[in-house]
Amino acid sequence: MSKGALGLLSAFWPEDTPRYAHIPLKTLNDSTLFPIATAAPDRVAVVCGGTSITYGALADQIRALAGAIRNRAEKGTRVAIGITDPVNLIVAVLAATDADVLAYIADGPPSPEALSAFSPALAIGDSSDSAAPIPTIGFDDLMAGEKKDRSGRLDFRTPLVAMPNADRTGEVVHNHKTLAAIGISLGKFYMLAEDISVFMLEAPDSWWGLSMMLATFQTGATLHAGWRRAGAPLPDRVDYVVCSWNRAMRLLDEAPGTSVPAKIAAGVVTAIEGPFSASRRQRVGRKLKTDILTILGRSDLGPVLASHPAWYLSDSAGIPLPNVDTRPMNPADGAPLNLGWEVVENAEIGVKSALTPAGGTLIDGWLRSGWVAQIDPTGFYFLLPEKKLRAV
Repeated sequence: MSKGALGLLSAFWPEDTPRYAHIPLKTLNDSTLFPIATAAPDRVAVVCGGTSITYGALADQIRALAGAIRNRAEKGTRVAIGITDPVNLIVAVLAATDADVLAYIADGPPSPEALSAFSPALAIGDSSDSAAPIPTIGFDDLMAGEKKDRSGRLDFRTPLVAMPNADRTGEVVHNHKTLAAIGISLGKFYMLAEDISVFMLEAPDSWWGLSMMLATFQTGATLHAGWRRAGAPLPDRVDYVVCSWNRAMRLLDEAPGTSVPAKIAAGVVTAIEGPFSASRRQRVGRKLKTDILTILGRSDLGPVLASHPAWYLSDSAGIPLPNVDTRPMNPADGAPLNLGWEVVENAEIGVKSALTPAGGTLIDGWLRSGWVAQIDPTGFYFLLPEKKLRAV
């Protein structure tokens, strides 16, 4: 982002939200969940159906499973996680990062196509299956097995989570630093705190589901696992509901009250990956009687722009998240423009971010997004469906 555009944006930046947030040089769990577990072990971390688990108990399970994974797999081993139980899935994802293995995450058994593309050496599932194409260890069996302590020197850039890139021709990987940056940046942007509750309709097997899960735990908020409700009662009130854009649009056709809590205090946080319909966004908001807040991102970019809960426009994709910088680029070739956003009518968004995983192609240090946008004097970004460039 140019100095002129940054100056305009800072003049209208939401109060109590940092433009940049400190990312400590620590492991993901030491930067997010473990400090909460130490300071407030009895605080409720996850609610699933009629059961709940505290931060202290969740941290204990993560540490135990991480030790069991280290006993089975060396650092850097490719491990597929395919678990249907929401709490066990959360534990397995965070334990895998603590064990420094490279994980592919699925809400249930991964597809044959996903396994073929990822080529794991080991799989963690609901139950053990030695006859499976990939040796599969059940969550409970793994938890009951031998444990191994962490050893060796920590590398905060060790690949931890792999996701398909935008065109599914390869993969992008997150490490301790990028995952911690996402959790800290989103947590501060949405002003999450210990008295905030987040109802997730999406499992942490996508960039947005994983991002919001980390943001919830980084701040000590309570996560309601709603992606496999199976008739379980819904909470009467939550602060945020998290879902994909397509899931939010399906809420238009569903009977009120069947999918989301009756009272949503702060808004629905919905993930988008390109231009969207502002009118449909407004219709969902009217139906649910709450604000629809967008997060623009992709697996190869991480979260980039978002709607602040106290400051947004319905037709805008939002503003850059903390620790995200943007620059106008020529859509024709991706070359960064010497002109700032304040004098470019529309341009491709170039991204430089602590939230960006490894795997993208950089041009002069900026990652191409493919999104063409306009920015207004208050700092809001408006996505355009066509790639055009007109500079003055």
